[in-house]
Amino acid sequence: MTRPHHRAVDRIAAILEAVVTEPEGLSLTKLALRLDAPVSSIQKLVNGLAAVGYLDEQDHRFRLGAGAYVLALRSGLVPVQSITHGYLEELHQRSGVSAVLAIRTGDTSVYVDWAGTDDPFNYLSVQQLRTPLPETAVGRVLLAHLPERERYAVVSAVHPGDAGAALTLLADLERLRANGYTMGDSGPMLRGIAAVAMPVWERGSVVAAVALAGPHENVDGRLDELAKLLGDALAQWAPRSVD
Repeated sequence: MTRPHHRAVDRIAAILEAVVTEPEGLSLTKLALRLDAPVSSIQKLVNGLAAVGYLDEQDHRFRLGAGAYVLALRSGLVPVQSITHGYLEELHQRSGVSAVLAIRTGDTSVYVDWAGTDDPFNYLSVQQLRTPLPETAVGRVLLAHLPERERYAVVSAVHPGDAGAALTLLADLERLRANGYTMGDSGPMLRGIAAVAMPVWERGSVVAAVALAGPHENVDGRLDELAKLLGDALAQWAPRSVD
């Protein structure tokens, strides 16, 4: 199901996601500008996050605090265990195009690692920007493998009041699940980029998506070749199982 957003929670998440990409930290004023919010509306949240260790303040600039690291450390979990950066580098070297890894965060996807030379993926990975699931090839792979109720809710939110567009997208997602991959234009977030994207299975569930992608002029004639390369690699590195 699509869960309702909470304004304060969304704002806290936005604060943490803003500072995580800024090693030198952000001032309260710059944070407010980044979030397009009044300083007064985020000051208490920032102070509260600093009080419990999720932000650190130095010279009036806020950075990500140790609390977030401790939380992740205690969980003992990583989003994807089977696909390493070395595997992405190998895919890049063998294909000559970018290899990217993405995970789902709510109704968006985030690039968490990549290997290659294309600036769009570098930017999205470094900034860890959230992208609506239907707007990239990896996002559509993740969307296609959501439980039916959640998938319908996301599609309905993307195309409110447009049943035709919603049904078209659902049909595309059904074909993606049947084929095991998607190929072609990546989508509106990465204009001019073509991709082959496939799911990463762990413990019987899709935990991420991997894509081989590049400019249309370099990739369009090679999509079948890239699909076989990516499929063979995933069969070796992250075979689907129900363990």
